[in-house]
Amino acid sequence: MKKVSSLLVSIMLSSGVLYAQDTKPYVGNAISIQAGTYGFGLGVAHQLKSGLNVRLTADYLNVKTFVKPPIKVNLGDGASDLNINPDVTSLLFSAKFDWHPFRQKIFKLVAGASYGSGDFLVDVEPTQKTGRFKLTKDVELDAEEFGTAKLIVTGNNIRPYLGLGFGRAIPKKRLGFGVDLGVYYSGSPKLAVARTGLIESILTDQNIADIERNVKGYAFMPNLTFSLTYKIGQ
Repeated sequence: MKKVSSLLVSIMLSSGVLYAQDTKPYVGNAISIQAGTYGFGLGVAHQLKSGLNVRLTADYLNVKTFVKPPIKVNLGDGASDLNINPDVTSLLFSAKFDWHPFRQKIFKLVAGASYGSGDFLVDVEPTQKTGRFKLTKDVELDAEEFGTAKLIVTGNNIRPYLGLGFGRAIPKKRLGFGVDLGVYYSGSPKLAVARTGLIESILTDQNIADIERNVKGYAFMPNLTFSLTYKIGQ
C-alpha cells in the first residue's frame, strides 16, 4: 500500500512539474466529427484548464446502414429457410472529461457518462408464408404454424464510461486526429421475446430467463472511436 501511495504522489508531482514547464498552453474550443463502435457523431470540446478538457458528443448508429435485411438462414440439410431481420439503433449523448497527465498532451485518460438508447431487436420468421415448412429434413408443418419471434435486448439508459486515448481534444494546430478506447457500463442485458405459433412452445419463459442469467455478465460494452477535430479560436 505504501508503494502504491508513493507511486501516485510521484506521478502527481511529476505532472505538476511538467505543467509548470508548459509556457504555451493551448486554449480555446474545437468541433469534431467521429466514427466508431457506436456509429457516426459530432462533438464540441472546451478547455477547462491546461491538460483538462470537457467534450460533449452525440453518436447515432443504425445497423441497416451496413446490413440490408432480411438475412436468410437455412436450418440445415433439407430444411426450409428463415428470415432474420436485425434492427439495431443507438443514440448516445455523452459528456466526457479528458485529462492529459503529461506535458505533450498526446496521451489522455477519459471519464464521463452517456445517456440514450441502444436497443437490439431481431425478428425471426419463415421465408415462405404459406405451404409446407420443413423444420428438419423429415419434419414438416404448415408455414403458418411456425410462427414468429421478436427478440428485444435492452440496457441502462445512463452509462458511465472509462477509457484512455491519444490525441488532443483541442488540437495544437488547426486540425487534429484522436483515438478513444474504453468501456461503457450498461448494466446486465434484459431480454424480452414476443413469439407466436410453434416458437412459443419451443422457447418458453423459463428458457428466456435462463438465457438472461447466462448473459448477465455482459454489462460492459467496449468502445473504439476515431475523431477528426478542428480548432476554433487561438
